[in-house]
Amino acid sequence: MGARRGTKGTADGGRGTAGGGRRTAGGGRTRKPKAEGRKPVSRMRRAVPSGVLGAVVAGVGVAGLGSGDSAAIGEMARMVAHEVRNALSVMVNVATGLRRALPQAGGDAEMLLGILDEEIGRLDRLTRDLVSFAMPTAPVRAQVRVRELLERAVVEARARCPAGEGAVVSVVVDGAVTSASVDPDRMHEALVVLLRNGIEASDGRGKVWVRVVREGRSLRIDVTDEGPGIDVEEAERVFDPFYSTKASGMGLGLALCRQIARRHGGNLRLVPAPGRSGACFRLEVPMGEGGG
Repeated sequence: MGARRGTKGTADGGRGTAGGGRRTAGGGRTRKPKAEGRKPVSRMRRAVPSGVLGAVVAGVGVAGLGSGDSAAIGEMARMVAHEVRNALSVMVNVATGLRRALPQAGGDAEMLLGILDEEIGRLDRLTRDLVSFAMPTAPVRAQVRVRELLERAVVEARARCPAGEGAVVSVVVDGAVTSASVDPDRMHEALVVLLRNGIEASDGRGKVWVRVVREGRSLRIDVTDEGPGIDVEEAERVFDPFYSTKASGMGLGLALCRQIARRHGGNLRLVPAPGRSGACFRLEVPMGEGGG
């Protein structure tokens, strides 16, 4: 999850909340000084995840992605993911067994099992993000209907975000756009991160706009929110791996989104929000053969 602002942390990245007092990347507004403790993950006053996963996070930070050690880092991430998923499978089986053993328990027992389910899902997503970023693969392209792709992403982003239920998400698809040749799974993954970040930035009270247009042979998707915006000095850093202003998560969301876009031959950028106070992330990818 990359750095996004928001009042709550997520696995997929987030930006820090802001008030007023400094310039933002989207325009000339000022923001308040950031709250104490909002620092890059490497300097945040919280423990690096313990155990093997912590070793991988620390190792990647030391070695540096893109160096000659990237293949070894990718292999380490794969091995960690294998071990973590084995443990998650056991936890899922335990939770299932407890539900069968306590069918009428209800109350606190059901609440605790629900928390266990949520944390299993969160750890599974963290593991997938780590492997996806450390071991990127070429897109497996297929013709997809753009509106359907976006609608599925909106549903999942709402489900993953505590503020999602009450959030207003407006999707506008230009009439010239019907389908595109992209990797549906990877694009879905990127869109969920962008939408979830936008919902969190708006704190469930604002609106998130998604506008899709065709520019030549490229598909352009703008995700704009009504959050506090992003400081100018953070405009590029939000795409750095393991940079986050959130209290949880690894800060891979936006870095992973940009990697997905570039693997498609496109890009992900932060651009000025059109006439609004929040942030606008622009995802651009070629439409591919048969897209239109």
